[in-house]
Amino acid sequence: MPTTPFPGPRRGHQQDPVLPPSCLERPRPDEVHVLLLGLDGLAAALAVRLLRCGVLGLNVNDAAPVTAADVGGGAYRPADVGRPREAALRRRLRELDPRCVPVSAPELFPGALLPGTVVVHSLGHPAAPPADRSLPGAAEPDSWAGIDPRHPLVSLHRAGGVLLRWPTVPWAHRPCPDCVRATLEGREPGTAPRGPAAVLAAWAAPAHGEAVAARLAVEVLAVALDSLGSGNGRGQGPTARERSGAEHATLFAPPWPDAVSWPELDRSRCLCGLDQE
Repeated sequence: MPTTPFPGPRRGHQQDPVLPPSCLERPRPDEVHVLLLGLDGLAAALAVRLLRCGVLGLNVNDAAPVTAADVGGGAYRPADVGRPREAALRRRLRELDPRCVPVSAPELFPGALLPGTVVVHSLGHPAAPPADRSLPGAAEPDSWAGIDPRHPLVSLHRAGGVLLRWPTVPWAHRPCPDCVRATLEGREPGTAPRGPAAVLAAWAAPAHGEAVAARLAVEVLAVALDSLGSGNGRGQGPTARERSGAEHATLFAPPWPDAVSWPELDRSRCLCGLDQE
């Protein structure tokens, strides 16, 4: 498949004349691999948008059934409710592009020595427990044990009607539930809509989810390009600033897609914050 050159050098950067032409070419469809763990409506919509951007290497994993809330994201259909999310999404992706042969097998995902690999983990968090006890973290499936700890991770966390996009970190340093919960509890008050704003948030939830999924798709592509840039001679990949603040946590609050904030991370609960600066 012919490659499409980028329109020009990135803003704020001078084009290096010694860089090979390949550093200005769009990656081939088989050159990027994304492992998705957790396929709620947002993560499924993200997978669809990655496919539409030309990513064919999709490994989708979530045996939980599709719920009515998942359908609003646009990837699932009402007839999918009750079916395993991974099976419904695989069928949807094949329908959208017959070249895509998605699998549901984390153990088959390539190691980080192959450039262009990204892990996306989408997880919902329950309400905060009483002050005198904490909720146990969700057990990770045995199939996750073989995931290369060096893979870049885009970590998404849903709680209380908002979405927290954790900074991009290696898989080995994924955040623990306690640190995520502490970060969410420490956000500025008034994030959750009330009154008419709450009605609008519920009404516009599909539009908000689609807009957030589109933004996250660009961020995942930027992380993949960064990996390709450092791993196969394409040249320097996007900087943290060009990744739209991927080194910082981002909080998405409905109903407005541009209503984002950058909370301070609370990494005091454990050692999961190592190497995250």
